[in-house]
Amino acid sequence: MKKIIIILLIVPMISSGQYSSYYGVVDVNANVTVDKNVNINKNVNVNQTVTSIDYGALAQANATRERNRIESSKIANAREREAMIAIAENPMKAFDYGTDNRAILDKEQAESRGFKKGAVWYHKVPHKSLFTRTKGYNYRNTSEDGIIVELELGNISFLFGRKEVWGMSKAERNSYYNDWKPYLGNTEKMIKDQLKDLKVGELTDDGKYFTHKTDINKAKVYGRDGFVSTGVYEDDYEYVIKDNFSLILDNGFVVQAGVRYRGDKDEITFELLEGRRAYLKRLCNHIIATASLTPSKKGFNKSILD
Repeated sequence: MKKIIIILLIVPMISSGQYSSYYGVVDVNANVTVDKNVNINKNVNVNQTVTSIDYGALAQANATRERNRIESSKIANAREREAMIAIAENPMKAFDYGTDNRAILDKEQAESRGFKKGAVWYHKVPHKSLFTRTKGYNYRNTSEDGIIVELELGNISFLFGRKEVWGMSKAERNSYYNDWKPYLGNTEKMIKDQLKDLKVGELTDDGKYFTHKTDINKAKVYGRDGFVSTGVYEDDYEYVIKDNFSLILDNGFVVQAGVRYRGDKDEITFELLEGRRAYLKRLCNHIIATASLTPSKKGFNKSILD
């Protein structure tokens, strides 16, 4: 990709850091000269050459590396070796070769989420050749080039039946409800409001993250029609692509799950990160789509709205 030479005119440097131009937009926080000719004022964007991403080629490159890694490993069990090669070539096979996980929530687990004891939380555990379970229902994959993928199946609750909410005063419960009311049954509005803090071409308000791209798409979340928002950003140390899956129903049933693709800026590029995402995205999305929470026969806890 053609690089644009930027000469700083102010010393000491005012800009907040060196940011990737892979997505074609770079925030400029100081007066600069581009190609030694065009003056650009403070706080404007520089539109650079946009890279055309061949997702298919990037995903195939990942598949080839994974297959080579498996074939060079010493795996005595022929059936296991065959399964791992099939998974390397097509990560969706990690779902087929995965295991079912059905967790029956005990009283404490259920009450903290607003459910009755005995609710069943289900998801498919991806095959161990791709993902390792970490804390809770979270899974981690690390590629040979240092890209970390974190699958988080995580935050699911009945907002208005949680034990914590019942412990509030009536005024606090009313305030709590009013905070959530605009989003009940409107996942799209909720997810758009969550994205407001990520302004493309700018640092976040706390100065920690520079945002390159945001996006919103429809997605299946725990078997229902929800949305996924994507934020592409970097800090001083890592490049990150984060997919946030959300669902909120009229009654206050909420699901939030996510997939984070990240890596050290000294070791990877955004192109490598996009390639890893293209390789594992279908699998991660499918695991989130097919997860579920089934209430016990006693149903959910009583709602503060009842």
